Amino acid sequence: MGKSRKADSILQALLSHRTIREAAQAARVSERVIYDYLNDPAFEARYKAARDDVIRGVSNHLREQMNAAVDVVVDIMGDNENRPIDRLAAAKAVLEFGEKYIESSDVLERINKLEMDKVEMKVNKCV
Repeated sequence: MGKSRKADSILQALLSHRTIREAAQAARVSERVIYDYLNDPAFEARYKAARDDVIRGVSNHLREQMNAAVDVVVDIMGDNENRPIDRLAAAKAVLEFGEKYIESSDVLERINKLEMDKVEMKVNKCV
């Protein structure tokens, strides 16, 4: 197997298996070979980019499903035909998810601001 095909095989194995051991078995290489590839900056960058693409895709799919789930919970909460206990549970879920979303948004906003401040400090040092 050529080096490029081997790298592709290892990349796919890393993306589709939970552990280095499982990835090595799937790619039919030793764990040491996988670690050697991961220590190569070019391969590591390629792997991180591919992993980020996978995570982004899963995240987008989850976001879509969360919107549908919230719609279902809101329907349950607002439907007077449902038992009060079910409506209360739905209302509680909406409040809990809303609180977690706001907290996560606040944390992300703070992280982004810190990163922007860090970049600005580096730029100012260079000037």
